[in-house]
Amino acid sequence: METTFATPSFWTYFIGSYAYYLPFVLTMVWAPLALFGLSKQKGMDTTKQIIWSLVILVVPVVGPAVYLLVADTEYEKKFKQIAVGGGLGVLVLVWILSFISHI
Repeated sequence: METTFATPSFWTYFIGSYAYYLPFVLTMVWAPLALFGLSKQKGMDTTKQIIWSLVILVVPVVGPAVYLLVADTEYEKKFKQIAVGGGLGVLVLVWILSFISHI
């Protein structure tokens, strides 16, 4: 009995590359926004700033997103919701499309 594998289409590679690189892009956008907002906060003590900095830098994608949605006071609420919600929405959509393209 012979086993053959189907060759992936262009869309499989295209969506797969987005699914692979999008978390890096989101981290590269959100982490500087979060760190800049963190540096502008006057009411937060140094220990909390160090902990948030570590969370932002060590936990990719989730750390900056959580900081922007929960603790940031530098940016407007609507901007943060659109930036983080839109990014996460696109990430989930790309992951779903990537899964479907592998079926």
